[in-house]
Amino acid sequence: MAIIGAGPSGLACALELQRLGIKPVIFERYHRVGHPVERVDMLLHLAWLPVKDQLDHLARKCGFYLHPLAPLRSIVMHSPGHQAVIRSPRLGYLLSRGRSPLSIENQMAAGLSSPVVFETIADPQDLAREFDWVVVATGDSKPARQLGLWQEYSNVVIKGALVLGQFDPHTFHMFWDTRYAGHSYGYLAPFDRGRASIHLCVGGIKPEEMDDYWELFLEAEKLHYHTIETYEQQFHCGRITRHQVGNILLVGNSGGFVSNLLGLGLFPGMISGVLAARAIAGNDDYERLVKPLTRRINELNELRSKLDKLDNHGLDRLVGILGMPGIKHLIYHSGLDIIPKIYTILSGFNKLTFRTPSAHPRHH
Repeated sequence: MAIIGAGPSGLACALELQRLGIKPVIFERYHRVGHPVERVDMLLHLAWLPVKDQLDHLARKCGFYLHPLAPLRSIVMHSPGHQAVIRSPRLGYLLSRGRSPLSIENQMAAGLSSPVVFETIADPQDLAREFDWVVVATGDSKPARQLGLWQEYSNVVIKGALVLGQFDPHTFHMFWDTRYAGHSYGYLAPFDRGRASIHLCVGGIKPEEMDDYWELFLEAEKLHYHTIETYEQQFHCGRITRHQVGNILLVGNSGGFVSNLLGLGLFPGMISGVLAARAIAGNDDYERLVKPLTRRINELNELRSKLDKLDNHGLDRLVGILGMPGIKHLIYHSGLDIIPKIYTILSGFNKLTFRTPSAHPRHH
C-alpha cells in the first residue's frame, strides 16, 4: 500500500501499519521529513475533551511517545481593548514542527522502517491503480478537490516568522483584531526563551495584500523582534463530504481533520492516520471510525462561525468574560466539556454586535 505525505498524519498511519505487520511505501514531495519552515504548534486539551491529555492519549492508545517543547501553562488573549491571562499547569503542550530534530515529524520518523520516496509528487488516482490502498496525507485540500469531495469555507493567507527575543517558553499569545486579522487571528508561540514563531492568518484577501496586514499586526501589538526568516502560504478551510473513495482514504488536513478555530488539526490528524491504518488492516469502516473526530471538528467550526461575526467591541467583551475568575475555572479547571457553553455565549453576542463583511488595514 502507499501513503502520500510524510507529515504527522502520514507518519502516524505508517507507524500504525508497521505495528500491524504492513510496510507501506511513503511518497514525500520534499527532500526530507518535515516542512522546510520551522514553527510551533499548540495542543490545547480543552478542544478535545474528554481526552484530558493528548500526548498521553497518543502514547497509551497509539504507541507514539512524543516529547513537547514545553507544557503550556498560560495563554494570553489579546483583543483591541482587553487582555486576559489563563494560567494552569495542564492547558496543553507546545510542539516543534518542521525541519528541527526535535520536531514531531522527525521524532516519529525515527521509528520508521518503511521506505520513503523523497522529492516525488504522487497522484492518488494513479497510485490507486497500482496499490491495493492509498492514504492521502498531503496536508492540503487539492486531492479532495480533484476527487469532487471538497466544500470550501474560505481561503486563508498565512504569514509566519521565526524571531529572536526574550520569551516565556510556557506561554502562548493569541491576538484578535478585525483591523489586521479580519475574521481570523494572530499568535506568538515560543520555541524556547530566545526564539519564537509568530503567525498571522487572514481570510478573504489576496496574497499580495498580506504585507499590509502583517505590518499593521506587528505595529499594533508591538511585536518588534529580530526576524530570522519569514514565509507565506495559502490554506483552504473547508470540509469534505466523504473520507474514502474506493481504495483511497484521506487523513489529516487532506481529510478535513482540522478545525477553523485556531487551526487545531495536529491531534485529530494523527488520530485519523491511525484509524485509516486500522481500517485497512482490519477491513473496517473508515467513515464509522472517524465519525467522532468529524463531529468534534464540526462543533469547533460552529464556534468559529460565531466568532467570525463579532466586531472589535464584541471581541473585547468576549475576552473580558473569558478572563473572569469563575469563567476561567469552569473552562480550564473543571474538566467539563464547555465548548457548547462557549457557543451559547457567542450566540448571545451575535444578536448584539456583528462584524462588517470585510476588514481592511488602517493605521491608528
